[in-house]
Amino acid sequence: MGSKEKKLRLSVFGIGKLGCTMLACFAHKGWHVIGMDINREFVDTLNRGRSPIYEPGVDDLIKANRERVTATLDVKEAVMNSDVSFVIVPTPSIEDGSFSTKYVEAVAAEIGSILRGKDTYHLVVITSTVLPGDMHDIVRLLEKTSGKKCQRDFGVCYNPDFIALGTVVYNFMNPDMVLIGESDPAAGEMLEGIHRQLVDNRPSIHRMNFYNAELTKISINSYCTLKITFANTLAEICEKIPGGDVDEVTSALGADVRIGPKYIKGGLSYGGPCFPRDNRAFSHSAARYGIRTPLAETTDALNNYHRNQRIPDFLENIILERKTECISVLGLTYKKDTTLVEESAALYIVRALAKKGIRIKVYDPAGMPEAREALRDYNNIEYTESAMSCIEGTGVCFLATPWDEFRAITKEDFLKAMKTPVIFDAWNFYPFRDEEGFEYREIGKYVI
Repeated sequence: MGSKEKKLRLSVFGIGKLGCTMLACFAHKGWHVIGMDINREFVDTLNRGRSPIYEPGVDDLIKANRERVTATLDVKEAVMNSDVSFVIVPTPSIEDGSFSTKYVEAVAAEIGSILRGKDTYHLVVITSTVLPGDMHDIVRLLEKTSGKKCQRDFGVCYNPDFIALGTVVYNFMNPDMVLIGESDPAAGEMLEGIHRQLVDNRPSIHRMNFYNAELTKISINSYCTLKITFANTLAEICEKIPGGDVDEVTSALGADVRIGPKYIKGGLSYGGPCFPRDNRAFSHSAARYGIRTPLAETTDALNNYHRNQRIPDFLENIILERKTECISVLGLTYKKDTTLVEESAALYIVRALAKKGIRIKVYDPAGMPEAREALRDYNNIEYTESAMSCIEGTGVCFLATPWDEFRAITKEDFLKAMKTPVIFDAWNFYPFRDEEGFEYREIGKYVI
């Protein structure tokens, strides 16, 4: 570990869920880091030695390394007191599938204006997801606002993360691979040195030009959505064939090295802040060059079918069979260990059931405020304060998000709270099986 590399000072622009985690991990590995944000509450919280966001492990890292962490509202302070600036601000999706880079451009313009008065070399790293061609526009903007030349006075890299909320700390320091789009070899080498000091494992590091890196980022996520949706189609088939069991099928599929086990598992449709939008962005980017992407488009359509029709219809049929008046839903976030309900399959399913006039009780350990806002248009949804109060008095329970907290609910708890319950488990979460007065159903399993 070179002493020169160790002395680099880092700044992170945008201290939300990803930026704050990035900052915490850098500080944990010995760097002095300045977090810059326009949110005064975030800045003040970080300066008090606490995390302004919810992500497992981040608060502990910040508290343990607070002497290496500062935060500011001042762009000049962040740029002048660092050698490398990581930009991780939103790039919101646009209706046509593309991304808006207005926030990235605003930050880049401010950084450029400060670089005009800085004598030393500076590396700007864009971590926000952008589309093919966007990085070249960002470089031109930096050159215009700084009056300086990229590759000579400063460097630029594109360095998107491949992480999952809830496990960001581990993912950031144990990546499968590191992707670097570089303006020039010196900039790429500088960033590669940072990553080699940061990681706990030995990932492959892929350095390339901007266009290839931009395409790689969205194509990886688009391909993951294809695998997920294929597994969910297998689940639907398995529910119709005698003895069908999607877990047995996907276990064998994943054992083939040409396919691999990741994301090949029957469950709910994909969601969250990355997969849906990156898949649509892949199609949009290809269309700009006159290329059709029927695989990505069909994946998106099938994903919508699973969360808006297949699973809601499946649940409605169970409700009608059991002549129950109310269903309970455990879990509303798009995955466990996050507050995000963005593109959550559970929320789509709850909306579809609510539109059918079904009475619904819901509970999530962390995402209730966000869920309330997202479901504010429906008056047949009851928000409860615990898992047990959620299932109380309902005839059907839908386990939508596999939070660890739900493991504490025993079969006896279900029987006591629900009398003759039907449990629909989307994740093969519980070890339960059918018995008198208790029915257990799973996605992708044949039911006689």
